Parts: sequence; structure tokens; C-alpha cells
Amino acid sequence: MKNKGFLVGVAICFLALAMTPGLGQAGMWVGAQGGANWTADTDVKFSGPVFGASTYKDLGREVAVLGGIIIGYDFVKEGFLGYNYPEWMKYFSFCTDFTYNRAESPNQLVNEIYSEGTEKEWFSMEMSLACWSFLLKARYGFFPDSEVPFGRLQPYLMVGPGILFSSVRGCLNNGWPFHGSSVDIALVTEAGFRWMALKNVSLDAGFRYRFAEPKYSGVGLGSEKIDIKTDLHLFTAMFRVSYHF
Repeated sequence: MKNKGFLVGVAICFLALAMTPGLGQAGMWVGAQGGANWTADTDVKFSGPVFGASTYKDLGREVAVLGGIIIGYDFVKEGFLGYNYPEWMKYFSFCTDFTYNRAESPNQLVNEIYSEGTEKEWFSMEMSLACWSFLLKARYGFFPDSEVPFGRLQPYLMVGPGILFSSVRGCLNNGWPFHGSSVDIALVTEAGFRWMALKNVSLDAGFRYRFAEPKYSGVGLGSEKIDIKTDLHLFTAMFRVSYHF
């Protein structure tokens, strides 16, 4: 909980700076982003005092649409407060973004492994995933000109933690519905290319990977409370349009 509180505090401070008049000069940018997200097949583990323990293997999920917003700051000398950053810091930026997508698993026949053995069971599940990320970005510029001295083409790599807010809802073979919610720490990485179409407009194309291990405690399954665990490997083809101040 302390780590989550620290991340939220950093984000609030950053957003306050972004919205303060006179601070967001040449280094600040905001953008809209979206893409196609797919989730790797994963196992879903159930446990409870009456239900016992069982694992549903290799649950498949459908491709979903992802959308979100991003705010970033490039560590350049023209940035907020006019701070004279060292020359090498121009290759780095800080970003915070918010994304939302679903991860739906339509009704499918999967292997259920439990203490007595293995059998085929029908299983369906859908997840709603909102992720607030805090990313350090490294970039390099090619094809500089008078309008964009850093370079119009900018390969980049971003990495950092995220806070994943998720909810789950589904149904087991015997018709028992279940649902729950969780807040967890996630790992977020992205690699791609930025093209400065104009001096203050950029276009990004990248590939993002996120990993989290959500646990849903006290989930309702009929009259019983159970726990659900799963690993999430999320892959996104990301596209972004940003405006630079």
C-alpha cells in the first residue's frame, strides 16, 4: 500500500505542474492514444474453504480496443522553470498516462485441474482493465532541421511501474457466476518511433507490454467466498498523436 500511495503522490505532483500556467513551456506535451490489445493465454486459479482449489488452464482471450491519454515532459533547457539541465538529459523524458481496455474470454471448453484429477469444463470470463502508468523515456533524434533541432525521427524506449485497477466477472460450468475487483502494481514497457510531423505535433507508433498478477479476494461464487489468481501478459500495438507546448 505504501508503494501505491507513493506512485499516486508522484502523479498528482506531476499533473499539478502540468496545469500550472507558465510552467509548461517547450518541454511539455499531451496526447491521445489507442490501439489493439491482446492478452496471452493464461491460467486462472480458484481457491476457497468449501470450493477447494482448482486451476483452469490456458484460458483464451479476444483482441480488444485500448484507449487513453498521456502527459509527458522532455528534460530540455526550454522546459518548465527554465532549468538549465545538463546536455545529456535532452535524451530523456518523463510520462504519465492512463489507458483502458477489456480482456474478454468467451465461453470455451478448457481443462480444469483439481485434487481428484483433470476434466473438461466450460468457462467464461471478462475483465475491465484501467492502468495508470509512470514512465521514464529514453529517446534519440535523427534528421534534425531548423524546425526540429533534436531530430524529426525519434526512436524511443519507455519503462516504469503502473497501478492496475481491474474487475473480473464470469461463470463456471455449473452456472455459478463470480465477480470481484482488485488494485495491483504492474510493469509497463514500450518501444517505438516518434515522428515530428510539425514543430508542435508528433505521431507515435509503438509496441507496449504490461505484466501484472491480480488477486481477487472474497469473490462471490454462489453463497461461497473464494479467491481468484491469474497472470496478465498484455500486448498492445499503440498509436499516439501529441501536441507539444
